[in-house]
Parts: sequence; C-alpha cells; structure tokens
Amino acid sequence: MKKLLIFSLALFIQPVFGHGGVERTTLLKEAEIRLFVADNMNSDLVTIDLPSGEVVNRVSTPPSIMTLQVGGNNNHIYAMRGRDTDEGVMSIISTGYDKKEKKFRPPYVIRTLQVDTPGGGRNNGSGHVMATVNGHDAVLTEGDGKIIVLMNDEIDGFSKLRTKTYDLAAPDHYHYLEGEKHLYIGHLFKGFVQILKKSTGKEVKRIGNCPLLHGMGRDEESGRLFFSCRTEVVVVGTKGKERAEEITRIAYPDKGRSCAAFLNGKQRVRWCYTEGIIPQLYRLDAAADDYQFDRLAVESSIRQDVTKDGEYLLILSKDGHLTLRDGFDGSFIRKVKVSEPFDGVWNEDVSKAILPDIVSHNGIAYISLTHEGRVVEVDLKEGKVNRYVDIGGFPTRMVLLAKEDLQ
Repeated sequence: MKKLLIFSLALFIQPVFGHGGVERTTLLKEAEIRLFVADNMNSDLVTIDLPSGEVVNRVSTPPSIMTLQVGGNNNHIYAMRGRDTDEGVMSIISTGYDKKEKKFRPPYVIRTLQVDTPGGGRNNGSGHVMATVNGHDAVLTEGDGKIIVLMNDEIDGFSKLRTKTYDLAAPDHYHYLEGEKHLYIGHLFKGFVQILKKSTGKEVKRIGNCPLLHGMGRDEESGRLFFSCRTEVVVVGTKGKERAEEITRIAYPDKGRSCAAFLNGKQRVRWCYTEGIIPQLYRLDAAADDYQFDRLAVESSIRQDVTKDGEYLLILSKDGHLTLRDGFDGSFIRKVKVSEPFDGVWNEDVSKAILPDIVSHNGIAYISLTHEGRVVEVDLKEGKVNRYVDIGGFPTRMVLLAKEDLQ
C-alpha cells in the first residue's frame, strides 16, 4: 500500500510540458520565381515556386476567378470574381515575399471585399498589373460605375481601409488607362472614352461615336492611347497640347474584325487581336507618321502574348502548338508542341475565366493547359518543353513574380 501511494504521488508531481518552449519552424523558402495560377475547377489560387516546381499551397477564393492581377508594389494578388454568382467580391492575397529575408512564405488571403462587379480595368499590354491612380491600386466597379482607389500604403487584415472614389458616367464594362494629368476610361456599351481630372475626378470631356468600345493600348514614348471601337481605333493624346484630345482614327483592314486587346511588341510595335479563336493578328507601328494596320495570318489561335522585352510574339494554337514569331515584324521563328489539341468550343464570357494563359520570364514561357490540369514550361530559345507541373483542376489565369523584380 505504501509503495502504491509513493508511485501515485510521483505521477502527480511530474512536470507538464504541453505548453512549453517549442521552437518555431520557419516557412521561408528560396525561389527565383513565384507563379500564381487560378484553378477555376474549385476557385483555388495555386502557388508554384520555381525552379523547384513545388506546389507550395492552394488558397481558397470565392467562385469564380475572372481577373487575376498583381499590385501593392508586388505585395498583393487581386482575385476578382466573375459573374456566375449573384454576389461580387474581390480577394486580396499576400504574395508571401519577405523583403527583409528576401525569401518567400506561403501566400494567404488578407481580405475579401464585397464590391459591385469588380474589374481590373482590363489594362491590356501591362502584364496582369492592377489599375492604379497616382501609384495606388484601384478597382473599377462595373455594377455601380465607380473607380475605388485603395489609399493604404500597406493592406492588412485589421487596419481600416482608406479609399478614394471617382464616379463614372454609367455602369459598364471598362477599359482603363492612366495619364499624367487625367484618367481615361473607355465604356464598352456606351461607346465613348470618358476623361476625368486625376486630382478631383471632375469630368473633362467625352470622346464618342465609338460603337462597342472594347480594348485599348498605349505608346509610352508619345503618350498616345489607342481605344478599340468595332469600326475603328480612336487615338487619344495625354501629353502637352494633345492632352485629352482626339488625334485620329485608324481603320481596320477587315470589316467585322476589331481589336479586343493590344500587346506590346518590339520597337513600339503593337499587336492586337479579336476575341475567340482567331486566324490573324493586326500589327500597328506606333512610331510611324501615318498609322495603319497590317495583317498577320496565324493558325487558329486560342491565346496570344509577348515576352516582356517584346522580342517574341507568342501564339498558342488550338491544335496545342506554341508558335514563336518576331515581336517586330511577326516573322516565323519556331513552333513547339506543348499539349494535346483544345477540342470543343472555347468561347469565354465574363462569367469566369476558361481560356489558357501565357506568362514568360528570361526566355522561359509558362502556359496553363486548362484541358490537361497542368502548367507547361517552355524554353523559347531552345524551342523545347522543359517540364510539366501537374496541379489538377482547371488552371486558367496566371501571374508571375520574379525575385529579381522584388528587391
């Protein structure tokens, strides 16, 4: 009995270490590139670190992603919901980059905001970059016709979100560009470019007579903007005496085919294309005295892009080939088989993203193969597939962040 009592007391006085000093394990990782991929099978945002090819994590966002853009000095990814639901929201996600340690942590959702049909302004040719006003990220809300500027230097989950709001002429589908003194907003259905004073939001003027305005581009050297109408392209100035003035209009070579988006090629050349599966692109030399479009015939194309330096024009064909062409004149360079054919109908609307995407960095292109549930890495110079990264689901929109651009 005495031995049993001593044993019981010994058990009772044993120290408890359940909340002791456990060391934290770092989540910091080395990576040269962080690739964000929207999976519209379940509305996850998938993160891939490169060159390892490791799938770091999956962040759940509300369904279904239509627009994916980077902002906040590369600190934030904005995932904006399409119109396949009755509620409009925008999720702000941390990119995970630790500027002090110069390494990456797993991304996480900072905030999800309820906004009326959010859009990034369709800032074509910018490489999936968020719209801005005076250096601050901005979202265009197409349901209630506003530009909402996020004024916080840093966005976290606790601080009050300070905003500045500009009223637009009407709810619409917008194509937005920022000038030195003014904001230029193309309205799809209203068919005009609305020009606002950047400092006050007061309307300066409207440039109209533009049925179904969809798409825009910019020539940095001249400051001129190109807004695509169904019938022609309207050129608007942003500098000096040209500021807020219509300069000219450019006729299309073909009736019924307009520019839905512009891509920045080499030496001020702009490439533009229509939506859907297309058989040709238009070429515009912004350095020419007399603007006019040239035609470039291509295989049935499902996605188009350019490298950051404009050196290559990249064309993903419906039969699963990536064709490389010269970014200045469109001459053929090489073709690489990257996937099985994209069979069936691939017509995208504003409900959610369904098309593949292309991003590139330092001679390497990454393509989301929606129909195969993976991302392919292509060496553009060698003209070969390096590898595939399987993520499953239905990968569509992508954003690429290179560590060298984050210093």
